[in-house]
Amino acid sequence: MTSRLSWAPQRAVFLRRAAVTALFTFLALLAVGFLLSFYTDLPFLWVIPTALLLTAGFLFDDALRWRASKYDRWHLEGGHLIHEDGDGTAQLPLSEIDRVFTRFGGRVVVELSSGQRIAMGYLPYPAKTAETIETARRGPLAD
Repeated sequence: MTSRLSWAPQRAVFLRRAAVTALFTFLALLAVGFLLSFYTDLPFLWVIPTALLLTAGFLFDDALRWRASKYDRWHLEGGHLIHEDGDGTAQLPLSEIDRVFTRFGGRVVVELSSGQRIAMGYLPYPAKTAETIETARRGPLAD
């Protein structure tokens, strides 16, 4: 029998991801705004406030996403990947997992044999988490 492994989203991972995406979003909006102003002979004064406003909107969306996922808990136990959140508990048999991989922002993506993808967000060690799930999927975990 294997011990229960658990993962939960971390606020520090969320804050780091939000800061990085906000910075890139702001810089991209500035570049687009300045190019648009340059080629259409519009004044440059509108670019910075507009970029700030749109970036703040994206940050607000990120905060809502964090609020929805901060109480998520993922467990690996008894041949299942178990997800607990405010809506209840769901069990996913490891045999239905086709592959596991990581994405930017501490996200682990679990792809099922049906093609559906499930994201585990804001994890502090996504590569290690993905490796652990992949190892469990292929065989019993070593104690």
